[in-house]
Amino acid sequence: MQLQNLWDGFSEQQYEYITDIIKNSDAESVCELGTFVGTTAKRIWNSIKHTDKKLFLVDNYLFLPQAKRQTFFNYVKKSIDPNTSKIKTVLESSHSYDWGQHDFVIFGHHDADHMLPDLKKLLDSSVSYAIIGDGVAGCFRRTKAIFEFLASETNYGFIPQYYINGLIVIGRKELSCGLPTVKGSLFSQNIRYTQPTKTTYSKAINELKRIS
Repeated sequence: MQLQNLWDGFSEQQYEYITDIIKNSDAESVCELGTFVGTTAKRIWNSIKHTDKKLFLVDNYLFLPQAKRQTFFNYVKKSIDPNTSKIKTVLESSHSYDWGQHDFVIFGHHDADHMLPDLKKLLDSSVSYAIIGDGVAGCFRRTKAIFEFLASETNYGFIPQYYINGLIVIGRKELSCGLPTVKGSLFSQNIRYTQPTKTTYSKAINELKRIS
């Protein structure tokens, strides 16, 4: 069984959009906070491996015995691509690691306690681009923090640019996306968003039409 099949942090549509945006950016250094089994990392890597971009993966794997953490991280990296030197693993907490040195940062935190300190750190950093949010509006504390950021007057130099079903893509410079988006506004700011995919409800309607 492929390791990445154990966990899907985002939907297929979210993966398609975030990887397209990252690939099209001028970022040379991409960093994912909270790699876990590498599902998002593998999708990102497949989109950028033919570019000059480097991918940094950050996790401390505290749920594992200390002696097994680096071995497991090495296995995650190998399962993504065993033959590249452009994927770097960082066995460290995102709260202590200096990820502000990277151009594009992806938040993959599993809960608010891990995410909120890094959001505060991001706002005072020199990071050029970031993907933040909850993926879905499933955590009040994370959603509240993101909304308060979006509603602030300055946005700390970041421009909210894309809304991808709960994920917010922000940047200090304009980003481009080669996939369809719709113009909209959020907290009086221009933003582009993705059309929702078909839900089980709409699929059920189509099936009922077919059999009736």
